[in-house]
Amino acid sequence: MKTSVVFMTMSVLHTITKSLPKRLSIAQATGNGFQPNYCCSVTTSHTKPITPISIPIVRGIWGYVAVAFNQVDKDRLSRVGPNRLCAEWILKNGGGVRFTENPTKLWKDYNHLPAENVPFRIKVVDATNSSIMKIGLHHFEGCKNIDTVIFHKCKHLENDGLEGLAYISQSLTHLQVSGCYNIRDSGLAIISQLQNLKQLLIFDMPFVKNIDEVARSLKKSLPDCDIQATKRGI
Repeated sequence: MKTSVVFMTMSVLHTITKSLPKRLSIAQATGNGFQPNYCCSVTTSHTKPITPISIPIVRGIWGYVAVAFNQVDKDRLSRVGPNRLCAEWILKNGGGVRFTENPTKLWKDYNHLPAENVPFRIKVVDATNSSIMKIGLHHFEGCKNIDTVIFHKCKHLENDGLEGLAYISQSLTHLQVSGCYNIRDSGLAIISQLQNLKQLLIFDMPFVKNIDEVARSLKKSLPDCDIQATKRGI
C-alpha cells in the first residue's frame, strides 16, 4: 500500500505541475490567483521616481496539492463508503481519527488503516496541524457517528470553513477550534447551529475581535453547552 500512496502522490504532483502553466495563463488573463507585491520606488539623478510595479505572486505548488487532497473523490466514495473516505482524507492531510470499534486507538498512518473489507465508523476527528480546507469538510457527509472534532492549528481552514460541520450536527457533541488564524468572529457564528453540542473549547484565536461577545451569542443558542472561549492559549 505504501507504494500505491507514493504513486498516487506523484500522480497528483504530475497533474498539478502539468496544468500549472495553463493555470498561470488563465490567472494572468483574469487577474485571479495573484496577490500584489510592490517594489520600492527607484530614483536616479536623471529620472523621475519609478512608479511601483505590481508583481504577481503565484501560490506555491503545495497549495494546489492541498486543494487536491481535500477534494471528494466520488468514484472512491462509491467504492469504499463515507467513513473510509473521510478517514483517508484526514490522514492524507496530516490528522488522525478514532473509530467507535476501538476508541482508544488514534489512527495517524494512512498505510496502516484496516483493510478495505474491514468496516469501521469514525468517532473522533483530530485535525491538529493538518492541511484540511473548507472543501474537504464535504467528506463528513454520511458519517453519522462522529461525536468529537478537533480543529487545532489548521492553517488552511478558511473563515467559513466550519460550515461543513452541518453534515455531522446530529452526532457532534464535542468541538475544539484553536489556533486557526483564518477564522474570525463571523466564522465562529456557524457553531450556533450545532444544537447537540455539549462542550465547546475555543482558544488561541487572536484574530477574533470580540471573543466574549462570540461566547455570549453562542451560549444563547446553545444553553446546554459548556463553552470555554479565550483569545489566548490555555
